[in-house]
Amino acid sequence: MKQEIKRGWGKYILFVFVLVVAYHSFTLCKVEGKSMQPTLYEEDYVFVNKAAVHFSNLEHGEIVSIKEEDESKYYVKRVIGLPGDVINITNGSVYVNDKKQEEPYTNKDLFNNTQVFYNFQKTKIPPNKLFVMGDNRELSRDSRNGLGYIEEDNIIGKVEFVYYPFSKMKIIE
Repeated sequence: MKQEIKRGWGKYILFVFVLVVAYHSFTLCKVEGKSMQPTLYEEDYVFVNKAAVHFSNLEHGEIVSIKEEDESKYYVKRVIGLPGDVINITNGSVYVNDKKQEEPYTNKDLFNNTQVFYNFQKTKIPPNKLFVMGDNRELSRDSRNGLGYIEEDNIIGKVEFVYYPFSKMKIIE
């Protein structure tokens, strides 16, 4: 009888432990706005891996969930520049450390070359900061035009996949 009770408590403790780890490692997020189209759409629900930012380094091109300093608003954006990188945008082409970036995830048809932020002067990203942009460059509030550099500590996690709507389920690469 005591063995069964111990086994029952062991399962309960393991279950609680798994819940605590999952709570601190993952979160779910709703995409608001059109700034990440065509990769992510408004009302998409995404799975965010919070543990990934603690156990690995962010890389160019990854999609992340970001909280504002006062935690009043959250964003989903793509990492364009890392600390120490030099960013330049000329005629809509993004350059990181003087290398033109291939950006197949942007919808070039959305751009009409009249956007005020279509060019961005060369700038070096400070330590512990990131430069982020939405994939829909004309409709995105990002590091170019309002968000500024993002503190690495304000990154919630990496967006791993879309889980809803079910018809749009996909892994984010």
